[in-house]
Amino acid sequence: MLLLLTGCEEQPGAFFRHESINTRIRESHSLLPHYDDLRYADTATLRFAAFSDLHITKENENFFPSFEQDILEKKIDFFVVAGDLTDHGQAREFDTCLTDLMHLGIPWFVTLGNHDMYQKNSWNIWKEYFGPSCYTVVLSGKLRLIFLDTSTGSIGNNQFHWLEQVLKESSETNRIVITHYPLYDDPFPSIYRLPGAEERYKLLSLFHQYDVYAFVSGHLHTFQYKEINGIHHFIVGAMNPHKLDKGEHGYLFFTLKEGGLSWEWIPVP
Repeated sequence: MLLLLTGCEEQPGAFFRHESINTRIRESHSLLPHYDDLRYADTATLRFAAFSDLHITKENENFFPSFEQDILEKKIDFFVVAGDLTDHGQAREFDTCLTDLMHLGIPWFVTLGNHDMYQKNSWNIWKEYFGPSCYTVVLSGKLRLIFLDTSTGSIGNNQFHWLEQVLKESSETNRIVITHYPLYDDPFPSIYRLPGAEERYKLLSLFHQYDVYAFVSGHLHTFQYKEINGIHHFIVGAMNPHKLDKGEHGYLFFTLKEGGLSWEWIPVP
């Protein structure tokens, strides 16, 4: 667990003193996402990007200038960020991050990462800037995105119950679950995957039962893809130039057309 705290500038023990996951989920369900533009064209094609691990600091170095060009050239409709928007979970970092996200000029959706919870009051700051950490949205009536909070390494009973209800009641053909911790990152256990085996297996069972298209995660700063029982599992990589475990920087690019979803990996310079 000590490795989880590397680089924390303030309140190094705060990670262990947060509200429980069940409390965060209960509070999340009383909030609305803080987004200025939730209008989505009901078109035959949706294009969206997924990435993670911005690790915004006061220096604020990221690949957004390059991504901004891709938004125009690839006609990206919206994007999602799978956690670790900040490096230390500080208010000034959340403020900078929100400004950067808004500057990109298209809708976006985010969820918590472990670095976003590095301060004792990080959850309250997050709620002020971004609202819930666990929620679902439907786009153009055919794509459902489900955001889970795994920022402190567990899912919890409340979130599992909510997730199963959402999956059971949704009629959309295309469903994608997005969170920070991956289920599997390597043949051997590591700090980069969701720790609890029971929770991992339960998620896999729900994905298979309700025909989830993809599970999108971050945390490990690289791109990885594997298919497990017909479900696409992605680790989408880091968009901070100084955070890379292996491979290269980039993002995942999805296209939804009449024939279904497709994806490709887009490297960034």
